[in-house]
Amino acid sequence: MVKRDLEKERQLELAAIWGSETDGDLRYPKRRRNTAKQPTTTAAAAAADADGASDVLSSLGSDAVSESGGSDRGAPKKKRAKKGKKALSAYRLHCFVAPGTERNAVRTVFDAYEPKVEIRVSQKGNLLNKTHYAVLTFRNKAMALHSVKMLDGTDQRKLLGVKELRLGLMLSRKEQNASRRSMRKRLHEERERKMVKETEEDVTFIKNFMNLYAPSG
Repeated sequence: MVKRDLEKERQLELAAIWGSETDGDLRYPKRRRNTAKQPTTTAAAAAADADGASDVLSSLGSDAVSESGGSDRGAPKKKRAKKGKKALSAYRLHCFVAPGTERNAVRTVFDAYEPKVEIRVSQKGNLLNKTHYAVLTFRNKAMALHSVKMLDGTDQRKLLGVKELRLGLMLSRKEQNASRRSMRKRLHEERERKMVKETEEDVTFIKNFMNLYAPSG
């Protein structure tokens, strides 16, 4: 009597139902032309890297919201969605520091808020024209706003090498462009209101002048 290979029979049944190609516990239908399966997280990782590279310093006040999202490599889609929602609550600020400032010094200044600290350098023009700044990622907006209230304008020469600490928003390119469009729109509306007001004042002045000096007959 021939002994049955139950494991082989099970694999054949699964292949008939789900497909013959396997990737761990996952099965796929057999593909033509031996096309390689592309990882699903490559595009997401590339997009995250592009977002990090497109950050810009902003001089906007702390009342504007800066949101940043990200995902871990190789995580399932559902978990990535949850992580993305959690990351949306993060609030990023930046402050200028002296060359050679270490992350521990920045952490000491913001010790009560425990933000994630990154030291970055931006360069414009020649090698001497470099800007050193720290990017602070807070867990939520309330902590970031409280740090602005307590530390903005303070003397931090000993730790950060700046006489007056200035905190500003860290925006993405998209957020920066949106804020500029909104600002231009507000300025345009303000100019129009000013022109309308001046025109009304001129008309009122001319009417009063004519009524005052018009010959009575």
